[in-house]
Amino acid sequence: MQIVNERYSKIILEEKALLELLSSEVRALSYEGFEKKIKAVGENLENLFSIVFIGEFSTGKSSIINALLGERILPEGITPTTDRITILRYGDVREEHDENGNHYISIPEERLKGVFIVDTPGTNVTLEQHEQITHQFIPRADIVFFVIGAERAVTGSEVRLIRFIKEDWLKNVVFLLNKIDIVGSAEELKGLIDYSAGELERIFNIKPFLIPVSAKLAIQSKESGSGVAIEREGFQGTASPELYSRSGMERLEEYMFKTLGEEERIRMKIKGSTELSLSLCAETQKTLEGHLNKISADKERLGNFETRLEGMKEEVLENSKQFTEKIRSRLLEFKARGIEFIDELIRFENVIKLIRKDRVAREFESKVSLQTVKELEKDLDAMVAWAERSSRTLMDSAIDFYRASIQQEPAKGGTGFSYDRTRLIDTVRSELEAKRKQIDPATLGGNLVDSARGAVAGVLGVQIGSLAIGAAVVSAFSSLIVDITGIVTAIAIMATAFVILPKKRRDAMKEFGTKVDTLIEELISSVGSQLERDLDTIKMQILDSLIPLKNFYKAQQKKLFESKKTIEGIEEKFAQIKNNL
Repeated sequence: MQIVNERYSKIILEEKALLELLSSEVRALSYEGFEKKIKAVGENLENLFSIVFIGEFSTGKSSIINALLGERILPEGITPTTDRITILRYGDVREEHDENGNHYISIPEERLKGVFIVDTPGTNVTLEQHEQITHQFIPRADIVFFVIGAERAVTGSEVRLIRFIKEDWLKNVVFLLNKIDIVGSAEELKGLIDYSAGELERIFNIKPFLIPVSAKLAIQSKESGSGVAIEREGFQGTASPELYSRSGMERLEEYMFKTLGEEERIRMKIKGSTELSLSLCAETQKTLEGHLNKISADKERLGNFETRLEGMKEEVLENSKQFTEKIRSRLLEFKARGIEFIDELIRFENVIKLIRKDRVAREFESKVSLQTVKELEKDLDAMVAWAERSSRTLMDSAIDFYRASIQQEPAKGGTGFSYDRTRLIDTVRSELEAKRKQIDPATLGGNLVDSARGAVAGVLGVQIGSLAIGAAVVSAFSSLIVDITGIVTAIAIMATAFVILPKKRRDAMKEFGTKVDTLIEELISSVGSQLERDLDTIKMQILDSLIPLKNFYKAQQKKLFESKKTIEGIEEKFAQIKNNL
């Protein structure tokens, strides 16, 4: 056995090293739930082989243990008699004591060397006791004997607990069908066993390892006082062989104390920890895959968000054309009226009128400019107000799209990735909302007005000062008309005026038209460029807000890929251990 122990000792040391490496990896990933499980697996490798009896109260857990050990060590009854976890172990002398909320009983029973037998309160008792069973002793169990009563069907709480034991902790489960003494014949017993096994197979989709027993008959067999000596481990003195045989306890004893010999217990412990470790590796890999998929999906959504953001900006710019085209239309009407005015003004019959420049200026303003001033100012004001609204709408649309695209999810398993992702998503959203509040409509409107002023000043070569845009345009063109009429008046008194005047009229009309066309293009271009610059500023503010989230994804993706590779290596080594067993 020493050679066997040395072999298994090496495996245990290897497993503990792998578990430490796995624990270190999940600790770095802040996978709290996994880390606790890994710790439990590692601790269990160091403990004695634990046989845990679980079941609802009155199913006879304590009675079965008493029957196995051949004496009434544990209290029995039809009402809950076990209100705490009791651990039986080998001791040179019998003694009892409490430790960490558990009750320990040591007895000089050779068969308990190297094992713990754990008796638990009924699983349908208090929530606190149920929590203690599920969190303290199921992780430590190497094998679970789940006791069910023959007199009733498996309950919902039993189903949930068995699934927790088998699916969450991958524990070996032996079902003990107690109270088979309720049936009278061998045929009825076979029917009861077949029915119970079939129900367990139907519910859990497994071939159950089921041992039918009667703790009552086993105890009665010893207490019957028949005077027949029983040379069977566990019973001392006399007992009734017939009752004991009917109890089914012999098969349970055979399995617990002979089939589960020292080597088999070590092998089962290592096999259980290996399978659970492989499951934890798989769970960790699944979580890693989930996070990597989440990163890929979020990065794709962020890309879509940026594309959508550019699209929203272009949409605003496209919509701005309704205003710039209206301005173009106003100025083209102004141009048409101005050319008509010049055409009618610069003629021989109007020489006297041309001399009076102030009269020409007033007539120009009255017939050409007045309507344009009102309309142009109104159009510019409408565009400024619209631009102010649109800038906020762009930010609102961006925030709404971000909310719809990058959504929070409840942090599962206490993972650091889920927590950090949720925190950063909140931070980005808060920053976007803060920047929305910082948008100053007056600044945006002022930028557009300033760009329009610059265009007018550049094309017409005038100092606008505090003049409104429309007034500045009228003033500049009025000055242009006055200059033109001054030149024409000088020509009109010349002898060659008859030849020159028509050409000057055409030149004046052309000059006026060219000035207006240049103003139109410069004004629309300048205002449009300014609007685009303002929208680009907002867009960059939005994109800047995303940088921490994008950097987080980049760093996490690299970290998760590295962890995935490391855990794949750990998983491969656990698989080798399992195959070698």
